[in-house]
Amino acid sequence: MSTESDYEIEFRWKEQVFYWEGSRGLYFDGGWGVRPFVTYFPSAARWPEVVPAWAIGKRDLVRQRLIDYGPSHRVEETDVYSYPVGVTR
Repeated sequence: MSTESDYEIEFRWKEQVFYWEGSRGLYFDGGWGVRPFVTYFPSAARWPEVVPAWAIGKRDLVRQRLIDYGPSHRVEETDVYSYPVGVTR
């Protein structure tokens, strides 16, 4: 069972949203010029093509955690991701 300490969500300037599980992370584009802010999230079809192997089965979990993060932003699904979203720190 996961706890809140298992992950971290980080908003960076400019228009960068990071989801971290330890040193492994996912990078998402964001839109700060709108209210509420938006986090662009890969569609179900694109997910396995753009995330690293450790995240393939975690799409719904990551999406829900981003949604639950707070009312100051919304999560918008898109299939325009054409680049890998995996990052490390």
